[in-house]
Parts: sequence; C-alpha cells; structure tokens
Amino acid sequence: MREHDPDRVLRDVGRRIAELRRQKGYTQERLAEKAEVSIKFLQRVEGGRENLTVRSLTRFAALLQVGVPELFTVPVNRTVRRGRPPTAEPGHRAGARPRSRKPAVAGVARLSR
Repeated sequence: MREHDPDRVLRDVGRRIAELRRQKGYTQERLAEKAEVSIKFLQRVEGGRENLTVRSLTRFAALLQVGVPELFTVPVNRTVRRGRPPTAEPGHRAGARPRSRKPAVAGVARLSR
C-alpha cells in the first residue's frame, strides 16, 4: 500500500473546494457566509493550510451540491492561487474607490495668518 502525503491531500481538497466554488459562481465571501465560517478560514482551507473536520467536509459538500467523495478527486489545477483575482479593467482593484485624476500637489499648503 502506498503512503499518502497528508499535506498534499489537504492542498488537493482545498483546491477542489475552490474549483467547485467557482463553478457554482460563489465568491469566497458568499461561500464563507453560507458555511458560517470566516473568510480567513475558507482562505486557509482553499490554500491547503487548514485540517478539515468531517463536519466541515460535509458542510462544504452540501453547499457545493456534491458528495463528500467528490471533494477528494484530484483538482484540475493543483496550483494554489495567491492574492486577488485579476479584474476586467487593467489597473483597477476590486472594491477600491476610484482615484482622482487630479495631479498630486507637491509640498504642503501654507496657511496665511
């Protein structure tokens, strides 16, 4: 019998949850809300840094409408994504306020007395 690397299993399950989440059109925020977990927890799960309980596995499977064994299938892409996803507009950060197009003024304005 071949030994399994638990860290690789955690990474693969996390990647699989991320793939299924995207297929359902859920953001991390939405899935975390539905699962009643923090976004940070879900990010650790998807990054393969969280050891999931059977309860967590069954909750994620139910929310993603798959059987628990489906979470253990090899993900299409084993690469863990880091940072924010790319946006449609170059130079635009998701959720960021629009920046003023006015040029920055050098120096500090002095108040007259």
